[in-house]
Amino acid sequence: MIPVTFKATGSVILTDELRDYAIEKLRKVERVLGDDPSVRADIELATTGGARSGIDYRAEIMLSLSGGDLRAEASAETLHGALDEAIENVRREVRRTRTKRRDLLRRGAARVKDIFRYFSR
Repeated sequence: MIPVTFKATGSVILTDELRDYAIEKLRKVERVLGDDPSVRADIELATTGGARSGIDYRAEIMLSLSGGDLRAEASAETLHGALDEAIENVRREVRRTRTKRRDLLRRGAARVKDIFRYFSR
């Protein structure tokens, strides 16, 4: 389970239902991450706009990983919609980062293998 810190600003009231919803959605990201004990998540929920433009909700997610930090932000008309979009964005970033690291490792291993092939002739 990823430790999560919540922050609500503006007119957002952080309820237990909203916390449970966000934690349930973060389990998608947890499946992609695997068993990394150094992962930490910070979720900020806020309102944007004013009386004239209408109230929109903003969700920002910061994931602290062993290799660095990932950040995703999304705005929507509902708080649940903003959370869904932000979590999907951070999930996409996690997957892209993991793929980059894996490919870099494989390319390095292939180069080492080529070097050993050169010396074995």
